[in-house]
Amino acid sequence: MTFGEKLKAIRKEKGYSQEEMSGLLDVSRQAVSKWESDRGIPEIDKLLQISNMFGVTLDYLLKSESPDENNQSGGYYVSRETIDGFLSYKRHRAKNIAIGVGLIIGSDIFGSFSDYRQLLLPLYWGTMAIGIAMLVWTFFQPKHYQEICSNSLLFDEAIIKSFREDSSRNRKRYTGMIVFSVVLFFFGAEFIFMAKEIVGNEVCNALDWLIDAAAVMLLIMAGMSIHAENIIAQNTEYIHKKNSRGKFAWVYVALPATVLAVAMGIVTNAWSPVFPIIFLFCALLVTVCKLLIEKRVSK
Repeated sequence: MTFGEKLKAIRKEKGYSQEEMSGLLDVSRQAVSKWESDRGIPEIDKLLQISNMFGVTLDYLLKSESPDENNQSGGYYVSRETIDGFLSYKRHRAKNIAIGVGLIIGSDIFGSFSDYRQLLLPLYWGTMAIGIAMLVWTFFQPKHYQEICSNSLLFDEAIIKSFREDSSRNRKRYTGMIVFSVVLFFFGAEFIFMAKEIVGNEVCNALDWLIDAAAVMLLIMAGMSIHAENIIAQNTEYIHKKNSRGKFAWVYVALPATVLAVAMGIVTNAWSPVFPIIFLFCALLVTVCKLLIEKRVSK
């Protein structure tokens, strides 16, 4: 890619028009057009501004690539700022999903008190409805950064090296969250029921549901965050697996996860074995609805 092609690509990636970019750089629109058509090159101070504005190195901007090199390494270029925006979007989405699932699981807290069941019934159904509504709202929101999830990516060498170092540190934190959530899920209830004689059986049941909700929320946030970082750090392998499995690759994870959740419900009696099947059915129903909407929009 030439300097002009790179400049045009990163300008469009950030959503700037030539007029907006010229205003930010304090130059004319004609100057930007001239640079992008490779009829000129900015002065060094403008190059530094472009480098800082788009989070790319001068080496990337100025190092020319031959057509053969460009074809071999063709893909979607992403800056560190774009990577950070993508990860922030994925973490926010993971948080919303975790909260929705947590509310659905946590709604059973209000069903733990038999003496107040009728009084707390509206809170039970209200909490569950809010959780379901939050999940539906999240899944039906327009997806951003689709280019990152569907294309082979190009990086500055320094950027991807720095990202992988940060990702390695983050993975330790996320792994700790996963381990803590598993320990919390399997052993948290045991510690609570040690105080059964003091606080009573109903309070213990309520706290048990609260712990289960917290454990699942941590697991979802950590797992989805690791997956998002893997899309960047292991981009080639991710794209290959996605293309080989097709559009609905999530089913490959959902089916064994549902079977595992059903088995755990039967063995531990922590939840009804029917719940995981209901979750899978709802996920499939949402997918079908999205397909129908997309088909209608495309007509």
